[in-house]
Amino acid sequence: MKVLQEGYRRRASEELAFVCQRLGSDEVEILGKALRRGLFEIYKVVVLHELAANRLDRKEAARLLGSIVVERALSGGRPGTARVRRGGGPTSRPAVRGSSR
Repeated sequence: MKVLQEGYRRRASEELAFVCQRLGSDEVEILGKALRRGLFEIYKVVVLHELAANRLDRKEAARLLGSIVVERALSGGRPGTARVRRGGGPTSRPAVRGSSR
């Protein structure tokens, strides 16, 4: 994605006005949907974290999120989604390489 001007940030009111105009909805409806979507994403992350930490079992997580969401998280189903770790131990991350100059 190309940034037109460094340091320039559109005001949220401009973005909201654009979305409202394009979708033909009022601000309250758009903000309500955005808040609900954002809250659900946070809720999903917390439930999957509890599952990975073995503080929640698979059946309860499926009840809270739906079995499809839980199965995708456990299998790493979609590209770009994190897998739920089932071990509880520290993760091993690859070392960060410095520049080769």
